[in-house]
Amino acid sequence: IPVGSLPELVGQDKASKPFSMITASRLAQEKHIDWLVRAVIEVHKTLPDITFDIYGSGGMDAKLREIIAEGQAGDYIRLMGHADLTDIYSQYEVYLTASTSEGFGLTLMEAVGSGLPMIGFDVPYGNQTFIEDGGNGYLLPVAENHVVDVITKSYKDAIVRLYEEGNIEAMRQKSYDLAQGFLTSQVKAAWKQLLEEVRS
Repeated sequence: IPVGSLPELVGQDKASKPFSMITASRLAQEKHIDWLVRAVIEVHKTLPDITFDIYGSGGMDAKLREIIAEGQAGDYIRLMGHADLTDIYSQYEVYLTASTSEGFGLTLMEAVGSGLPMIGFDVPYGNQTFIEDGGNGYLLPVAENHVVDVITKSYKDAIVRLYEEGNIEAMRQKSYDLAQGFLTSQVKAAWKQLLEEVRS
């Protein structure tokens, strides 16, 4: 039974901004947002309309700003700070995550609940719960030695592939389909069934 739930699906009647990507997390080393920033800088060379907004705050803020400045990427990569993301996710087309270890992943659940295709590492538990490889996004292999150039290319290739294959609408629907199982009504029903089984 999930540890969180979605009161409703969001943004099904909205059009998201083309070529827009989002991530949301603490700006901490273990979240590896710097890898995503480096990847998007490379993507921009192929897809010049790409944008990437980063929500959250933390100790990596200054480092991320430095990488963005070095890559002259301030026009298309932005640090957005904290925000209530309920109605924000659905303004974007794609959700990125670079965490190499993830619990349930409430932000991932919220992202699929807003119909976002997702790209992340093939690691338990959140990514494997909310990303169906080739269905609503891509799961990328993670190397133990974390070679930045290899990871950057892996994300860059996945992002370009997602846009060049033109399957965003199908992936978007797949995310909504996956999110159905995390609606509050479904979670309540699962708890009710469990209690009935315990009592019997």
